[in-house]
Amino acid sequence: MGWTEGAKTIEYLLSRDRLERITTSNLNAAADALLGRATKRLSTAEAARSAEDFDGAFTNAYDVYRMSGEALLLLQGLRATGGDGSHVTVEDSVCAQFGGEVDDFTKAIFERFRQGRHAAQYFDLSMSDKSEADAEWALETADRALRQSGVLATSGALGPY
Repeated sequence: MGWTEGAKTIEYLLSRDRLERITTSNLNAAADALLGRATKRLSTAEAARSAEDFDGAFTNAYDVYRMSGEALLLLQGLRATGGDGSHVTVEDSVCAQFGGEVDDFTKAIFERFRQGRHAAQYFDLSMSDKSEADAEWALETADRALRQSGVLATSGALGPY
């Protein structure tokens, strides 16, 4: 195990079947592919903001943010198991391990993003629509997380857990 930050959290999530180990012939290629998808999704989020679809921009920016963290997990041969709570598992894993490396991988930011995405994704009349400021925050945060995750992913610091 090369990366030790957050190891207790990862071991706990593995023992509870919230995270699973994956095997693939090339973890780097898998992570690169996911970061590529995140980059494309960032363009989609920017287009939604330009079209004044602030809910769509926020939701797509959240995907970029989450996929940035998932790519780092992939480099370790880890992924969240599907189903209820999988996004929280990504949050817990990424924040425990990479919060010191990627500025925006904090519990407070992840929670704001995840709950904001939920409110935008699952329409509720009692919730207000996302504003331009919300979309701008989401895009800036996602872009920063994507760039910093890319730097960490190419640093060679991560390998199979």
